[in-house]
Parts: sequence; structure tokens; C-alpha cells
Amino acid sequence: MTTTLLLGFLAGIGFGFALHRAGFSRCNLVHRGLWLRDFTMLKVMLTAIVVSLIGVGVLSALSPELVHWKVKPLYLWGVIAGGFIFGVGIALGGYCPGTAVVGLGSGIGEAILAVVGGLMGALAFILVYPWLKPIFIEPANLGKITIPSVLGLPVLPVALTFALMLMGVIWWLTRLERRMRERADAPVQK
Repeated sequence: MTTTLLLGFLAGIGFGFALHRAGFSRCNLVHRGLWLRDFTMLKVMLTAIVVSLIGVGVLSALSPELVHWKVKPLYLWGVIAGGFIFGVGIALGGYCPGTAVVGLGSGIGEAILAVVGGLMGALAFILVYPWLKPIFIEPANLGKITIPSVLGLPVLPVALTFALMLMGVIWWLTRLERRMRERADAPVQK
């Protein structure tokens, strides 16, 4: 095993353990989020995006040789259809791929079904890809685009602007949760 794989393996175990300790191995966390009752999952995802935006943005400005952009082509119809199917899968199973693996590691039955369902979906996509590619995927291929390339701006200011916007969303969601808790805890007037 190479050092890179070993470090990735250890980082994955550490990240999975942190997710498990934070309660992400249970599918009800996603379901409460979809019912707009608990924004924990959304805030964690947004925080991860903010950290990534700032980290990659600063790294690309200070040491661009260390950043290896692997931008994939934007297949518009594929992204829309894939996002829809992915969202339905998350709503039905209560897991995203990462939390499903965490649930699987915790021995939770629903997570086992979610992982098996995800693998079957991936297999189905592989099997139908040759038929989908010419009629559904390639016609709306917008190429390898990024937001900075579309705006014609350097990466760092764009990354920091989006990070600030997402931090504002996290702050707003936290306030909204607090207000919802206060309403739920308020005594009922007769």
C-alpha cells in the first residue's frame, strides 16, 4: 500500500468516526432536514464547502503548483437528471453516500440497504450509459467550465465571495433553528 493510499485510508476512518459521533449514521437526520425541522446536515455540508473554498482558493493563490484541478465536463441534462435521481434516493433512503457508509460501518440495517441500492444504481447506470451517451449526455455538453472561468475572474476572490455567501446562509439557518425551537418551547395559551 502506498503512503498516499494509507493516508487516505486513515483520514477516511477518522472522518467516518467523526460523522458517527456526530449522529450522521442515522437516516432520521436527513429526513428531519428534508422536513425542514433540523438543518444540521445542511449546515455541516455548507461548512465543508466553505472550508474547501477557502482552502483551495488560498492554496491556488499561494502555491498553484499544488492544486490539481480535475474539472469534469458539464453534461447539463445528465446533471439535472442525476441530481433528481440522487435527491430521490437520499429522500427515500435517508442517507447520502458518505453517511450510508458511516451507517454501514455502524451496523445499521437501513444503511446496508442504502449502500446496496446505491451500488445497484451505479451498476444500472454503467449498463445503460452506452445508450444514454449519444442522445442524453453529449447533446448538452458544455465542456469543462468553472465559475471563475465564466466570470473571467481569478479563483481566490470568487472562492472567498462564495464562502462568505454560504457563511451567511449558515448563520441564517442557525437563527431560523433557534426561532423554531423557541416557538416549540413556548407555553400554549388557552
